[in-house]
Amino acid sequence: MSRFSEFPAHVEHYLGRIRGADSTETGSRERSYHLVYCDPPHGEHVSVLTSGLRSRTAGAPLPHELVCTLHSGQELYARHLTGVVAELLDESNSRVGPGALIMNDRALLPDTAISGALAAPHPYLGEEFDVVHDDSGEAVLRLITLLPISRGEGQLVARYGSDVLYDRWQERGTDLLDVFRSPVA
Repeated sequence: MSRFSEFPAHVEHYLGRIRGADSTETGSRERSYHLVYCDPPHGEHVSVLTSGLRSRTAGAPLPHELVCTLHSGQELYARHLTGVVAELLDESNSRVGPGALIMNDRALLPDTAISGALAAPHPYLGEEFDVVHDDSGEAVLRLITLLPISRGEGQLVARYGSDVLYDRWQERGTDLLDVFRSPVA
């Protein structure tokens, strides 16, 4: 039995039914991971996560996968953000941990102010979601949530730290599942 055998059940418990996954083939080459789509029973949002990236995260305390949760009508944006960050990590054989900024110099998601992502714990699911345990209770996998952020929000985090951004989000009641939200910086 694989040490990651609890991964699908963990994902479905927190994110909802696994609807399907993209092929690992992308045009002329094959990537080392799938993009997996999950729908909760209420249907209000969708999550797109990687499966297979964990085999390429050299030097990480725990192997990891990425996840982005957005409103259900924004699935293509969740797919794009997760795919772009996964591709960057896959090509560079790098890892990302909570608090990391992944930024682009211009809008990353068309028709939005989103220029990147903050790697973070999931803002709505609690810390139990962020780590997958095997059947003996040992932590085997970290789930890194990608929170879409604007260029200004990324600069705020780079200058003052993520706590300042979280404080602004909380003060303004920011809906972190909406890529069309107004930036707070």
